[in-house]
Amino acid sequence: MPTAETLIKEIYLLPLKEREKIARHLIHYGIKATAEEKPEILDLLAWQDEISQKPFNLKQASEYLGISVVTLRRWIKTGRIPAYKAGRAYTFDVFKLKQFKKDHLASGIH
Repeated sequence: MPTAETLIKEIYLLPLKEREKIARHLIHYGIKATAEEKPEILDLLAWQDEISQKPFNLKQASEYLGISVVTLRRWIKTGRIPAYKAGRAYTFDVFKLKQFKKDHLASGIH
């Protein structure tokens, strides 16, 4: 029987579009038990809260915003988007990315 760790590793090997399909399915439907009397396996709100507490790295942030890493680096240098840098690695606050996406990208303003 596959473990959650094995499945997660396999999901990361999928193309981005396929990973997005899985994420959308989990966010929309969660993981539900087959029988109605069984409790739901995934507490979706708790899961989303847990994810939002972990900062994104450069690649994750660029995928979330739907832009290239090069564009994201340019936006960081110009101060368009806030980022934290430790050594050579950037990290991004998930809530700030969400707000930026809502304010700037959802309306089509790049």
